[in-house]
Amino acid sequence: MINFTLSQKQLIVALCEPMLKREGTGFTEIPSTADAARRLGWAITRFNRKLDNVCDKLDRMGVKGLRGGPKQLATNRRARLVEYAVTTRLVTAEDLPILDLVDDEPQQ
Repeated sequence: MINFTLSQKQLIVALCEPMLKREGTGFTEIPSTADAARRLGWAITRFNRKLDNVCDKLDRMGVKGLRGGPKQLATNRRARLVEYAVTTRLVTAEDLPILDLVDDEPQQ
């Protein structure tokens, strides 16, 4: 079991929101970084930092395609994260209300 902070879970749900709201929505409807950050009311730098943390956490658990490295690009990590989160039911439509919660982390 993976433990995520509220803000980390919000990030995942924000990226998966189109798929969670509509059955049959494809992976082509993944929000851009800017759109997902705006949805959460975050700066892009905060969003990217949280995305790095989420991807690192999942990479340590063995999820492939979320981190770059030698001969390995992570250019599609948002798509890979959404694919993993939805197919493993890491997030479901029941998680959508957390998008409107305000976390207590200081804004940076």
